[in-house]
Amino acid sequence: MKLLLASYAVILSLGIISLITGNHYFANIAGFLSAIGFMLVFFKDRPEEETEQQIKMRRYWYLVFATGIFFSLLFGSFWNTHMGNMEVR
Repeated sequence: MKLLLASYAVILSLGIISLITGNHYFANIAGFLSAIGFMLVFFKDRPEEETEQQIKMRRYWYLVFATGIFFSLLFGSFWNTHMGNMEVR
């Protein structure tokens, strides 16, 4: 549970720092970490019989990583006017 909360704190901090500073790189880092986390949790070998606690923790991990992807899309991609070298003038 401590790892879950620490991961959520890091992703939330990166999103908030991106919002405050206007620097889209922090949100993109949060999205990158979340994408890797999604892959690790989704493709992890699970036992045949999962307990309710394991299922609940997996859903919490999905929520944490979805928050990071949301921050990346909202504060990273939409604010990034230099993506593809296409600047708005």
